[in-house]
Amino acid sequence: MDDERLSTGELLIRWRDATRAAELAERLAEIASQAADQADRGALASDQIARMAEKAAVAAERAARSARKAAGQAAEFAVENREQRLRDAHEAVLTARASETEARGRFQDAEGAPNHRQRRPR
Repeated sequence: MDDERLSTGELLIRWRDATRAAELAERLAEIASQAADQADRGALASDQIARMAEKAAVAAERAARSARKAAGQAAEFAVENREQRLRDAHEAVLTARASETEARGRFQDAEGAPNHRQRRPR
């Protein structure tokens, strides 16, 4: 400080200036503290979001594996089911042809028998 003696008025002005500077410094410190707290909360939220995203990625991978497995099983079932349907259809054709052959034979036998001939109008 100056060695010269200051008047009480000048001392009062310097005191007020120092008080204002201290108050401003205190407000700035509070704002800095709030900003640091908010940054901490933001970092914590970001970390939580990142963890949730990682869990979602793991769940999505698990779901994709499950879907691939189900699709493979469905494809296998479709092939097996198709082959069974083809076998059933082939068997139905054979059965129908055998029935037709049997029916034709019975008809021809009935046509050939004397008491089963239809009478024709004269």
